[in-house]
Amino acid sequence: MAINKITGKIRPVLHDFKPKSYTKDPWEKLIEYNIKKDDVIDCSLGINPYGCSILAQNATSDISWEGISKYPTPSYITIKKALINFWSDVADLKENEIYLGAGSVNILIKLNRLFIESGSKVLGYCPQFSEYENLVKLHGGVYDFISLREEENYKFPYKRFLEAINDNYDVIYIDNPNNPTGQVLDISIVEEIAKRAADYGIPIILDEAYGDYMDASNSAISICEKYDNLLIVRSFSKGLGLANIRLGYLIVKGCLKEYYDTVNIPPFVFPDIMNKIIIKTLNDSEFMLQCRKNIQKNKAKLISVCKGKFTIAETGPEVPILTLGCKDKRNLYDYFLKNGIITAPGDEFTNLGKNYVRLRIPSDIEDLLKRIEKI
Repeated sequence: MAINKITGKIRPVLHDFKPKSYTKDPWEKLIEYNIKKDDVIDCSLGINPYGCSILAQNATSDISWEGISKYPTPSYITIKKALINFWSDVADLKENEIYLGAGSVNILIKLNRLFIESGSKVLGYCPQFSEYENLVKLHGGVYDFISLREEENYKFPYKRFLEAINDNYDVIYIDNPNNPTGQVLDISIVEEIAKRAADYGIPIILDEAYGDYMDASNSAISICEKYDNLLIVRSFSKGLGLANIRLGYLIVKGCLKEYYDTVNIPPFVFPDIMNKIIIKTLNDSEFMLQCRKNIQKNKAKLISVCKGKFTIAETGPEVPILTLGCKDKRNLYDYFLKNGIITAPGDEFTNLGKNYVRLRIPSDIEDLLKRIEKI
């Protein structure tokens, strides 16, 4: 049949590929459970529960709409200079070491153009950001991982990870803070991994999408001058509260810059008529500090209520996500849904099962606490 000839042109790796995705549409089930929209607490996607900076909101009135008919300036110098200033306390960055992308995932896609082909091997740890695992497999790569163990409370096993690094790997992928547990790896651990990987000439993709919830000094940007195998990916979608704008950036020094230039296609990734929103966001350091303070307070309350009811994976106090589990193997995502709480299902993360969920701390914690207390 003609249809078979057509589908035969599809890359073989895609025929049996089933991507993991924790972005689910829960509304059909919520209707089935007779839960009204106004009664739902959405704790699913990893946005900033407090939105974005008021300075950024006010900057929307300064958008020059006559520029909407023109292509952006591909150098994005204005934003790059703002990022250089933003990181000036921890690193001396240059404009040609900063690349923008349409969200951090767009940058991960481009990085895989650099390193991943059929048979390429990536070392990660799981559970971890499942979309990156998808991207590796879509390119025909092999995604190996070190398991975070339940009996170790899913704490990152840095000694086992270090021992696993060898010259069989083409790339190492680390997300810090970790998605879905919200745990933060200390920069000393990241540096040990960078040193060992450098001995084998292995590049490290350091995904810091949730990085604005940890101190700037703990970012791998603080050590990027020492290691040219580091590729640090950041996002404006999480802590900085600009998920709808879809903007991420890459910091890379050394020899990898010129190669990234070759895969950085297309050059237009962001509508630069919105530059002022980005600059105001980066200038409002008080907003992020207040968010972290509020998250820490609310997360402590939530953990206190959840103790004894759920297992709680290792997590950082100021990161607004955490992983909860139960020992009776029930579908915890569905169980929370019946109580009007939308979470991210654990079985969409490698090395977790249906008896786990990722939950994002909401801005108003009290209603969530009451519902969990009743469970």
